[in-house]
Amino acid sequence: MLSGQAGILAAIVIYLVAMVYVGFYFSKQGSGDSADDFYLGGRKLGPFVTAMSAEASDMSSWLLMGLPGVAYLTGIADAGWTAIGLGLGTYLNWLIVAQRLRRYSVVCNAITIPDFLSRRYHDHKNILMCISAIIILIFFIPYTASGFKASEPCSPACLAWITTWP
Repeated sequence: MLSGQAGILAAIVIYLVAMVYVGFYFSKQGSGDSADDFYLGGRKLGPFVTAMSAEASDMSSWLLMGLPGVAYLTGIADAGWTAIGLGLGTYLNWLIVAQRLRRYSVVCNAITIPDFLSRRYHDHKNILMCISAIIILIFFIPYTASGFKASEPCSPACLAWITTWP
């Protein structure tokens, strides 16, 4: 094994051990009595941590792979306008929607958006929750597939195409 590969393997192992330690340590810190504690941190996280977590989940591979791809394909101006639109949309979402959703989700004792919709509109048959779940499945399957596709190595034909691009 080359020294570079050993270093990469060591970094992965150290990272894995650190993540297991952090998970174990903080599992003992909280009460852990409810799903609210597990999924939402007991609703005690501050706005900065909540915003960063939501944005990391929201942007994920699109920001790392899609936006540079847009810049490469159409030019920096289109990517700039896309980034401005994403930033403005995210800001307006947090300004207009997030605070009300947070307050209402506490009152409804809801953890997820489908759960919130179902409880907010007194849907005792969970029809809204099922519709929400179907919509999430329909749109997250291609989103997840595109993330997997973006992470696979480029084929020789793709590399040949990139190198001949004007």
